[in-house]
Amino acid sequence: MMKKFMVLLGAVCCCCFLQTGYAQTNNFGAQAQQMQPGQPAEQAQQYQSAPQVPEMKGIRWYTNFQQAANDARQSQKPMLLFFTGSDWCGWCKKIQQEVFSNSDFARSVGGDFIFVEIDFPMNKQLPPDLAQQNAQLKRQFGITGYPTVIILDSQQNIIAETGYRAGGGRAYADYLKQFVQ
Repeated sequence: MMKKFMVLLGAVCCCCFLQTGYAQTNNFGAQAQQMQPGQPAEQAQQYQSAPQVPEMKGIRWYTNFQQAANDARQSQKPMLLFFTGSDWCGWCKKIQQEVFSNSDFARSVGGDFIFVEIDFPMNKQLPPDLAQQNAQLKRQFGITGYPTVIILDSQQNIIAETGYRAGGGRAYADYLKQFVQ
């Protein structure tokens, strides 16, 4: 029985790594996150000090966890942490395309959360400070798979943990609302 489970687990992991059939999607400001070897230090500094990536469909995505936590505390809004492998994880691309890029989602809950993308790309290099922050958050929240969505209250207490769910932006928004009402 255990052998069958391990074989199944291995197959699921392989599928996640090999899955590339989904349409190209926006990567939450991936241009801002990409660092090429030899990139000027001032560009890296500028990115590292930027508390968030550009707005997408009315949602502002932070990459700086501390800035997001400060804003959540001040605004008394819950945080949505999106642990993703933006350039390799098929299910991450799917939730980004079907949910987070969906205008129904943004209209429904775009102003209700502080959104944080915590990325673990394979084909692009994050600035060292951001990569270190993301690795620490992965350990802190015990992340073992992608995509993982964690909802925290404004004081950083875990409310819920979830992942991809079919149904689109509006259905996902309704699903998230049940955790914070």
